[in-house]
This record gives sequence, structure tokens and C-alpha cells, in this order.
Amino acid sequence: MFSKSTEYALRATIFIARQSSIHKKVNIREIAEGIGAPKYFTAKILQQLSNKNVQIVSSISGPAGGFFIKEEASKRPIYNVIEAMQETHIIEDCVLGLPNCNEKTPCSMYKPYKDVKKGLLSIFKDKSIQEIANSKDRLIPIKIPNSKKP
Repeated sequence: MFSKSTEYALRATIFIARQSSIHKKVNIREIAEGIGAPKYFTAKILQQLSNKNVQIVSSISGPAGGFFIKEEASKRPIYNVIEAMQETHIIEDCVLGLPNCNEKTPCSMYKPYKDVKKGLLSIFKDKSIQEIANSKDRLIPIKIPNSKKP
């Protein structure tokens, strides 16, 4: 449904939120391995998610540093990740890509897609990043690294 960038951004956000909930910061390598994405691509996505105008993900440099999600950011809707990746049009626009498709001038897919769109928007706007990260359902196959044993 979304581009690979947005899929990885969603996975990375959820991965980092899960780690942040146990007060752990993670580095790019751990994130990339955990979400099954290339390291370089993951780094570019994390730049977008940590941009000062977006601030979904935060980071600290240094040996004890890494990426994390602040508590206030974890309460934001998962939709914010889709916005940060500039892909809200995939959910909100005409499914056929027609420019003037709306209730007054609908395309042939407008009515069937209307309920689907409403459901998708509800999921993405009503569920917080932390709610999705805390979900017991296996929504996405994210690998959680084992803690290092002495």
C-alpha cells in the first residue's frame, strides 16, 4: 500500500517505540536488522523522522547514545509517521488518482473506497505509536534483539 520508505518508517518507529518503552536506545544497525531494511536506507528514514519539524524520533550521540522516542511523541497517532513520509495522499486521495474526485463528482471507485478510506484513517489517526508498539498482536515481523548477556 505504501512505498518501501513509509513501510520502513512505520516499522522503525514501532521498533524504536518498543525499545524506548524498556528505556533502551538503539543504533542504526540494530534498527535496520530489526526491521529488515538496508542500513543506509534506514539512516535516511531516521533523518526524516527526527527532523526538527517532525520530531517523532529523537537521538543522542556518543557511546551511550542511539535513537529513542520521547513519551510525548509516542502518544502521537501513527498517522504522523505517514505524514512525515509525505504519503497521506495514498489514503486520502482518489484511489484511481483522479484530480477532481469527490462526493459531488465521484469516480466509479469513490463510493466503494469511501468506507475503506474511513476505516484506514480511523486506524491510523486513532491509534498512537505506543498503542501499536504495545500491541500483543503480531502486526509486523519486527525482530527484538536479545539483551546482551555477560
